[in-house]
Amino acid sequence: MGLLKRIDSVVLFVLDIAAAAGWYADIFDVDVEYENPCYAYVVLPDMTLGFHPLDKKCPGGAGGTTVYWQVDSMDEAILFLVNKGATLYRGPIQTAPGGRAAMLLDPFGCTIGLNEVAMQR
Repeated sequence: MGLLKRIDSVVLFVLDIAAAAGWYADIFDVDVEYENPCYAYVVLPDMTLGFHPLDKKCPGGAGGTTVYWQVDSMDEAILFLVNKGATLYRGPIQTAPGGRAAMLLDPFGCTIGLNEVAMQR
């Protein structure tokens, strides 16, 4: 498989790590853990989602990297996240393979990508 094996963690750079970590912990129904006062994280089944304070090297917010989460129902996922405080940012759009994609902004200015794969025929 090569040198790079799999994604281990994704780190979001945010103004308030406790608030952001708490919001995502609620979304995934997990607990917030702290490595130190400047780094919080939530452990998910296949990866860790971390939260680091904004700094000059990583100013955070929309315009950076977007992590896309696979969803079974685009409409349900958007409604769930909007009800939790996210804002629809782009889409949903039809993708070339026949699925749909959308992007939302979380309450901390980070993007959340959603990918609904095409139904198998």
